[in-house]
Amino acid sequence: MSFVNAEQAIGIQDMGRHKIGIIGAGISGVAVAHELSSKGYKNITILEKEDRVGGKCHTIEYKGKTYEMGTLMGLPSYKNTMELMKRFGLTDAGPLLERGFFSMEGNRTSQIPIQQAERFAQEFKRLPQLLSRYECLKEPGFLHLSEELCQPFSAWCDQHEFVIMKQVFMHYFSTFGFGCVDDVPAAYVLKFLSYDNLLSFIEITHMITWPKGAHELIKRMADQVEDLRLTCEVYRIEQEAGGKVRVETSQGVFYFDRVIYTGSMRLLHQIMPLPLEDKQLLEQIIYERFRVYAYRVEGIPALSGYIPGNMSAERKGHMMAWYYRWADRGDTDLVTVYVVENEEMSDFEMREHVENQLRKLGGTRIQFYMMKRWEHCPHVNASALRNGFYERLDQMQGRDGIYYAGEIMNFPTLENCIIYAKHVVDRFYS
Repeated sequence: MSFVNAEQAIGIQDMGRHKIGIIGAGISGVAVAHELSSKGYKNITILEKEDRVGGKCHTIEYKGKTYEMGTLMGLPSYKNTMELMKRFGLTDAGPLLERGFFSMEGNRTSQIPIQQAERFAQEFKRLPQLLSRYECLKEPGFLHLSEELCQPFSAWCDQHEFVIMKQVFMHYFSTFGFGCVDDVPAAYVLKFLSYDNLLSFIEITHMITWPKGAHELIKRMADQVEDLRLTCEVYRIEQEAGGKVRVETSQGVFYFDRVIYTGSMRLLHQIMPLPLEDKQLLEQIIYERFRVYAYRVEGIPALSGYIPGNMSAERKGHMMAWYYRWADRGDTDLVTVYVVENEEMSDFEMREHVENQLRKLGGTRIQFYMMKRWEHCPHVNASALRNGFYERLDQMQGRDGIYYAGEIMNFPTLENCIIYAKHVVDRFYS
C-alpha cells in the first residue's frame, strides 16, 4: 500500500469487515482499539507479548494497597485522560500527593530559594507569551519544528534567559526518567511541560493518583476488546502480495487488512523487512534507562520528595525522588524510589546509593522489596530533529498496510499517547 493510498480513509461500509491488528496493549494500543470501536470497527485484535496489559502503567499490590512501579500519576490538565476515566467509571479520588524538596544531605529545602523568588516571578511571567509561538507543539506529533525547538532544552533556556525556570523544568522532567535537560531537545520538554501542565506542578493541585492503580484505566478499556491475546510475541510482520498483512506470532499466524504497531520502534527491523534508510532512521532513537525501586522503610518524611542535587547527568545511579503513596490514609511502610540507571555501576552499588540516601532522610529498618527497569522516553537528539526525523517517520505511516502510534510519536505520557492514538484513527480510519 502506498503512502498516498493510506491517506484515503476507509468507508463506513468497510468498517465491519476490515480486520485490524494492534501490536501492544499499553495505553496506545488500547486507546487505538477504543477509538476504532467508537467509529464502528468490529473486527479488532490486540497482540501483547507480556502476561498483562498496561505497559509502563505497572501497578502492584502490597498489604491491600496499590503502588506504582511505572507511571506515577496524571495531571488535572489531562483532559483526554479524564474523559476516558469518566467514561470507564474511574472518578474516585486517589491518595493525595503532597511533595517537598530536599538536599542530598536529607534536609528540607525550598524549590526556589528566597533570593531567587523575584527572578523566578519575572521569568514565569514571560513564559506564556513565549510558548504561544510554538503552535506546532499543540498538534499531535512533532512535525515541522522550528530550529529553536530542536536545540537542547538547556540551550533554549539560555537563549531566552531562563535561569530559574531551567531548574524548575528540570525538577519535573528529569525526576520521571525523561532524560537530562542538557541533552534532550526543547521540543520534548515543552511537549510534556506545556504551560498548563507546568502550572499543575507548581500550584500543587490534586494530581490524578487512581486508588486502584494507574493500570486500572487500561485494564477496563482492554476488557472491551473482543480479541485480546496475551503472551503473544510477534516474530514477523509483512504484507503479502494480495495486500493482507501477515503477522507471525508465538500463538500462530494472523492475517489482517491493516496493522497498527505501538511497540518499540528502535527494534522494528528485527520483525519487519525495512529499507536500509528506515532502519538507519530508527537506529537514531535513544532510550533512557530508568529504575523504580520499592523499599520497606520507616522514618522518612511522609510525603513525596524531590532531590534536585541528584538530577544531573553526573549523579546517575542516585535517588532523584521518592513517592510515599497512601501517607494521607494511614500507615504504610512501602515507598517507591526513582533512579536513572548508571551503566558504570553495579546493581549493588546503585542500591547502596539509594539506601544511603534513605538513611540521610531519616530512614530506618530499610528493606529492599522489588525493582522494575524500564527503557523509557524514546526520543532523538537535536541533530536528528533538525534533519527531519519526524517528517521521515511520518512517511512510513500506512506503508505496506502498517501504521504507527506509541511513545515516540507524541511523548510518553498517558495524555499524549491517547491524543496520538485518536489522531491516527481520525487520520486513517474515518
